[in-house]
Amino acid sequence: MQPETMPNAVSRPAKLISFLIFILLLSTLSFFTANAAIIMSDSIYQGVIVGDTDVGGLSEEAAKQKLLTVFRTRTAEPIRLLYGEKFWTVKAEDIDLHIDAEQLASKAYQVGRKGNIVAQLQERYLTINQGYIVPLAVSFNPDKINSVLMDISATLDTNPRSATLLVNQADITLIPDEIGRKLNIVKSLAEITTAINLHLSFSVKLTVDEIMPPVRAADLQDINHILASYTTQFDLSDTNRSENILIAAQKVNNTLVASGQSFSFNTKVGLRLPEYGYKKAPAYIDGVLVPDWGGGVCQVSSTIYNVALLADMAIEERTSHLRPPGYVPLGQDATVADNALDFRFRNTTPSNIYIKAEVLGNQVEIIILGKRMQGIPEIQILASDTKVIEPKTIVKQDPTLELGKQVVEEEGQKGFLVTTQRIKRINGKEVSRELLGVDDFRPVDTILRVGTKAPANISKEKNVMVK
Repeated sequence: MQPETMPNAVSRPAKLISFLIFILLLSTLSFFTANAAIIMSDSIYQGVIVGDTDVGGLSEEAAKQKLLTVFRTRTAEPIRLLYGEKFWTVKAEDIDLHIDAEQLASKAYQVGRKGNIVAQLQERYLTINQGYIVPLAVSFNPDKINSVLMDISATLDTNPRSATLLVNQADITLIPDEIGRKLNIVKSLAEITTAINLHLSFSVKLTVDEIMPPVRAADLQDINHILASYTTQFDLSDTNRSENILIAAQKVNNTLVASGQSFSFNTKVGLRLPEYGYKKAPAYIDGVLVPDWGGGVCQVSSTIYNVALLADMAIEERTSHLRPPGYVPLGQDATVADNALDFRFRNTTPSNIYIKAEVLGNQVEIIILGKRMQGIPEIQILASDTKVIEPKTIVKQDPTLELGKQVVEEEGQKGFLVTTQRIKRINGKEVSRELLGVDDFRPVDTILRVGTKAPANISKEKNVMVK
């Protein structure tokens, strides 16, 4: 009996390696055979695509004509620029849209034929196995397409509108906000260019940016109560001053102040300059009433001061006038000045508040709206320890006036020293007393000119006696 022979342990791996070598040689041979066929061809190599148009196997001229045909076919219909359900159409000739078919065909022909031998082999390999895309280059008049987009923008763009509250006595109505939109011309132009160059696609979505309004309906949804209101009166016959009051009130109207945030009169109203519509009207400067730009806006700031006190807001900055104005009680004014004096208060409630300001006839009314809450105190503003300071009379001798004659050069005004407090009561019981300020309004002295000039007849008599 013959002994069995053991199989060769390396025979299978050796066969596998030999098989792989055979496959590699066969693939290499196939590649070089195909490459040789490509080299011998005078046509664009198979696998070459311009944009999304296959031009493989065509001559340069045939590729050129095919590209022109495809372009004419796809541009026979107008370009569609889309936004939502809206669309605008633009013809290719409207924007001088065209392609350089001859140059594109030439680029396609050069695939696998340019550069050194290594680069050519790489391109030929990609062409055979994966295909080779020549980017489509489309040209158009940027000024014309920009003009088209500007025209679309004029019809598409809308300004945002803040949510507002309307007040009719005790009724409060919420008017919802509206989101604005603006055509993004730069991004839209880029999208159009990319789409056309990639696919000769002529249906492009425009990029439109949303513009959020400063005040949203959600900001006002909890506001359901008038916290306080205050009204002051002014003289309509002073037209410049009346106009300044109206402008300032309009700036303040529909102002949202979030919980914990501060209201700044100067920030909200802005500079009182003629380019913003303000006019010259009487205003106190260094205690003297003189014409100044925006004269009268202090009546608006003083009205807001009083309504903020009654709404139990925290006063952060307030300055009294040098002379007490007549439109609010003594010690309850608040003066302002550009880049100098501001009036500020902070919303101390747990919810947002909303300021309404309106000028009706000779009255300016400020209302603060907020959320109805339990335990809101009743507010009283009390001026205490008011002292009247009488003006002095200053006599000036005037040699230009006849002897004994008197002329009042400046009328004196009384001064005041007043302490103002805010008293809070709940169910008629006082719960706190807050010192608001001690205002010192200095008196204005009376200036009296007394004549010292001797009469003419007395002078002549004296002259005779001397002689």
